[in-house]
Amino acid sequence: MDNILEIKNLTKVYNDAGGEIKVLDGVSLQVKRGKFIVFIGPSGSGKSTLLNIIGLLDKATSGEIFFEGKDILKLKEDKRAKLRLGKFGFVFQFDSLMPDFTVLENVNMPALLKGKSNFERAKKLLAKFGIEALSEKMPPSISGGEKQRVAIARALMNAPKLLLADEPTGNLDGERKESIFKDFAAAAAEGLTVLMVTHDVKAAEFADECYRIADGKIALCDC
Repeated sequence: MDNILEIKNLTKVYNDAGGEIKVLDGVSLQVKRGKFIVFIGPSGSGKSTLLNIIGLLDKATSGEIFFEGKDILKLKEDKRAKLRLGKFGFVFQFDSLMPDFTVLENVNMPALLKGKSNFERAKKLLAKFGIEALSEKMPPSISGGEKQRVAIARALMNAPKLLLADEPTGNLDGERKESIFKDFAAAAAEGLTVLMVTHDVKAAEFADECYRIADGKIALCDC
């Protein structure tokens, strides 16, 4: 099984009045295709920064990230945007659904942005997650767990190769958290590569690999 992602000596440094803060300190990692990878660490450990740099939502201070063999940190912004829309899917702690559009319209939105609206695929994704009955509902009228499942369906709309999830269960109770973890594990079993950052150690039970991030460093954990 080949590596879909390879990170080499990734560093992120912020400057403030007190001097430099090294959030990521020479992080290196290889990720095989079709794996569910969990990054665990407390707030401020750098785990969200790592995910944002991989997703090209933030810039590294130094280092390299190879996605499908190409150094994506060297891409110009238009190519970055195209990659984010076409091959990356994003799920965040807050679902970011558009309240004035139906659930079905929200799921279809990434395809619409590519100029390839596909409501049939959107309906199939809702059915896949057992929430097809929500199609015509508006996001404010559904539960938190339902919103996150809609957000995952939306992230999968353009058939991405890599799904990036940043604390996607932070606002959910235990049962709903476990459902999301199972969804990610099932998606990875079908060939999608899933990277998730969380402070919830229970996520490790469902992952193929678990890493702990602390003080800008990353290491395999047995949590």
